[in-house]
Amino acid sequence: MPALTVLMPVYNAEKFLREAIDSILQQTFTDFEFLIIDDASTDNSAALVNSYEDPRIRFIQNPSNLGISGTLNKGIELAASPLIARMDADDISHPDRLQKQVAYLQGHPQCAMVSSLVEVVSEEGEVLRTDHFISEYFYYNLTFICWIYHPTVVYRKQAVEAVGMYTVPYAEDHELFWQLTRRFPFYNLPEVLLQYRVTSQSLHQVLRKQEYALAQHEQLLRNFRYYAGAEFSLPASHLDCLQHNFQPLLAEGDVTSILQCLHHLDEITAGILARENVNRNERAIREAAFYKRKYILLYFFYHLPKRKAVELLIRDRKFPLLALLLLTMVSGKIKALF
Repeated sequence: MPALTVLMPVYNAEKFLREAIDSILQQTFTDFEFLIIDDASTDNSAALVNSYEDPRIRFIQNPSNLGISGTLNKGIELAASPLIARMDADDISHPDRLQKQVAYLQGHPQCAMVSSLVEVVSEEGEVLRTDHFISEYFYYNLTFICWIYHPTVVYRKQAVEAVGMYTVPYAEDHELFWQLTRRFPFYNLPEVLLQYRVTSQSLHQVLRKQEYALAQHEQLLRNFRYYAGAEFSLPASHLDCLQHNFQPLLAEGDVTSILQCLHHLDEITAGILARENVNRNERAIREAAFYKRKYILLYFFYHLPKRKAVELLIRDRKFPLLALLLLTMVSGKIKALF
């Protein structure tokens, strides 16, 4: 039995597939099987995989297209190892990625999943950004946004099976991660271990953007009600705002509505603090909530007309934060954020 199964679904991925495969075969950690499942591609992806002779590759072809969730569930069932590393066919893993993640899971047997930071790159490989997320804040922020990059995770097969594996066709990664983190400890290594490529074929950003957005809205409302109660509700513009899509609420131009959105955020935060969980860290939750609230408030402060911006700060009545905002405004440093 290999120590690790690397699971990579493939669908019409020939353009970047060789780079992805090579980045796994060149890992410093070598005790793995590389389970590649082609989901009925119509390009030369299958021929490209078959051109490799590395005995660690285990190649399976779906007779018909199952979609990402169906293909991943098939891979989990077929995985020979109790540890599964996800990989996507257009990304590039750093050479020591698997070594560091397996070592972490071996040293923390209660942890069900470990992820990492990424460099986001273009189709041409140009670095677009590096997200400097703070690992301790992941538990709080997963309620609102999927901070975890799917192809960076290594999870325990038994834990994923325990929560039902992938259960939805869209936003499937966020749904799985949220379910896992309700029951099991998880951790994000605070270092870049993968290049995450944004392409014209990205399902959640291009091809199925509307479907993913709708699925995300439904999941977030479920998340909020888990913490704030079954009767909790909020307008669509507030839900968008809590995902940092500020335009719908800004277009309303209503200070009262913005304050109501911040009140909704405070309600959810109180619920997260009150709910027992293996990942609950009160200090980290309070810090993450403070920075999220500040980020939202600052956006509207700098994008509303000045009169409304001042009204927002006065009516918010968060005086320590108000003082911080005013000091920052005087120093002239804050506009760089936006």
